[in-house]
Amino acid sequence: MSDKGIQRDVLARIRTLLALERNYLAEERTQLAQFRTGLTLTLIVPPLFIFFLEINIPFYLVLPFYTFFVIICLWGVWIVIRARSKLSKIRKKKKFLKEREKQIILSSKPISEFFNGCMYFNEE
Repeated sequence: MSDKGIQRDVLARIRTLLALERNYLAEERTQLAQFRTGLTLTLIVPPLFIFFLEINIPFYLVLPFYTFFVIICLWGVWIVIRARSKLSKIRKKKKFLKEREKQIILSSKPISEFFNGCMYFNEE
C-alpha cells in the first residue's frame, strides 16, 4: 500500500474514533441530565415533609402524602445511582478511546505532525 493510502487509512480510523467520542459525549450529557433529575426528585422531598408537618391535617390524609413522598425520594435515589454507574462506564470507554486515538496518531509521523498542537492527551 502506498504512503498516501496508509495516511488515508489512518485518517479514516481517526475520524471514526472521533465520531465514537462524540457519541460518548452525548451519552455522558444524557446521564448527567438523569443524575440532575434524580437529585431534584430526592432533594424536593424534605421541604415537603416539613410543610406537611406544619399544617394540621388528620393522619389518615397525611399518610398517603408521606407514602407518595417516600416513593418519589426512593425513585430519585435509584435514578442517581443508575446514572452514576453508567457515567463511570462511559468515562472508562472515553479514556480507552483517547488511548486508542493516541496510538493511531503516533503510528504515522506525517499524521502526528499534522495533529501536533491540535490534540492533547492528558498523561494521568
